[in-house]
Amino acid sequence: MTFALDYDKGRYVVKECEPGFCKVPREVTAEERRFNDNIDAEIILRGPNTEKKGGTGKGGKRKITFFTGLQPTAHTGVYIGNVLTFGRNGNKVQNGVLVRFAADAGRMSLRYFPAYYPYPKERDAFVSTVINRGLL
Repeated sequence: MTFALDYDKGRYVVKECEPGFCKVPREVTAEERRFNDNIDAEIILRGPNTEKKGGTGKGGKRKITFFTGLQPTAHTGVYIGNVLTFGRNGNKVQNGVLVRFAADAGRMSLRYFPAYYPYPKERDAFVSTVINRGLL
């Protein structure tokens, strides 16, 4: 998927997408991680449909349709993350995400890997393989 930054909205909007693909929202926001030191990521990528449910602070709950923390890789401008979804019987499924930002941050490419997220020791090789094959 390819996104272009809409400067007025402050969001990335889909410009190119494979037919039939719908796991990533049409618009996403990328922001530096702030406030929460428990998130091991430099950038947060989230969809626009984040809603608060009842209460504020720690007692409040949110509905998040798309959310991932992105960690830098050995490749300039390329980050890896995972999106948690729920499969059959409520089982958690980790879906890998690779993101490449253009040097001016005006464009972003995203590759989504359903039900696959490499173990930490395998991530560098995985990212290199994807990039060397021209998939990102």
